[in-house]
Amino acid sequence: MSGGAKKNLFNIAIVLAISIGFIIWQFQGVDISTFFASMLKVNPWWLLGAFAAMFIYWLLEAVVLQTASKPANKDQRFFSSFRITMIGQFFNTITPMATGGQPAQLVMLTKQGMDAGRGSSVLLVKFIIYQAMVVLNFLVILIFGIHYLMTGVTQLKFLVLLGFGVHVVVIVALILVGRSQKFTTKLVHVLLLPTRLFMKKEKVANLKNTLDEKIITFHEESSRIGKDWKLIVRCCFYTTLQLWIYFSIPFFILQAIGVTGIGLYMAITYHAFIIMFATVMPTPGGAGGAEYTFTLLFGMLLGPAKLLMALVLWRIITYYSCIVFGAGALLIKDTASKKIKPHIEALTKAPVKNISS
Repeated sequence: MSGGAKKNLFNIAIVLAISIGFIIWQFQGVDISTFFASMLKVNPWWLLGAFAAMFIYWLLEAVVLQTASKPANKDQRFFSSFRITMIGQFFNTITPMATGGQPAQLVMLTKQGMDAGRGSSVLLVKFIIYQAMVVLNFLVILIFGIHYLMTGVTQLKFLVLLGFGVHVVVIVALILVGRSQKFTTKLVHVLLLPTRLFMKKEKVANLKNTLDEKIITFHEESSRIGKDWKLIVRCCFYTTLQLWIYFSIPFFILQAIGVTGIGLYMAITYHAFIIMFATVMPTPGGAGGAEYTFTLLFGMLLGPAKLLMALVLWRIITYYSCIVFGAGALLIKDTASKKIKPHIEALTKAPVKNISS
């Protein structure tokens, strides 16, 4: 087994340990035999609806990637975009704060022949749009659902501000990287300083020159995408639709376990808040934070047995399914890369001009 595979399994083990530990601590009063008996009575159609919503979430993510990368790679197939999306989902779920998804997707794009600079800019713009839509849609949800969150639980106000604040800081930082070539170059040069301790001067200089060339390509592509407002609007629309469908998943789960007293908008509000906070947790998959916020919110409305059922099903559908299907995507070979690579390489060999910051 390779070192990378061992690390992935280790991260998954961490998530399982944290999740199981939290469940044992939080739900020690729930009879396990009753729990499993109740799980067998779950409505399969509502549960299928929850899985369908998750699949549509992945599908729309792939649509955004296809839309953003199509100008740089006119021959890219949707199957390739969907496969790259699922690989990103896999690494997002097993790395802290979902930091592994974009690098993994960049590797897949470069294997198809796309220049690393162009691929980085496509993924950066896509990620900025996603983060911005998370914040904007959370604000919209908050305007009409603030009364659901402002309850007697004092921790909620702090967690709302923390999650919102971190996302805003991330967006500003990403925009700064995408817009300022000078800032990005200086940042990369600073990050390269430790390499002088274990690399020869010539190798460091060559690496620095290579990265400087990629930064130029990166900002040229970022500038092109940033001026394509039709593309930006389409990506924003697809991402917004994607998020609202994703936020609705707990509603389907609650219906599946026989809880009818929680409306669709309340479930959406709760889930939007959970995602805002869980994604800033420094653990793989937001483990611990996701379970805590889910229990904190839905625990005000559900008994321990129903709450445990909802929590387990929610984590299976929104988290562990990404690991299973993402791992499957890693095992599938994409034959399209061999056909499109010569075309992309021809594009990337075109001369590029320096773009002032």
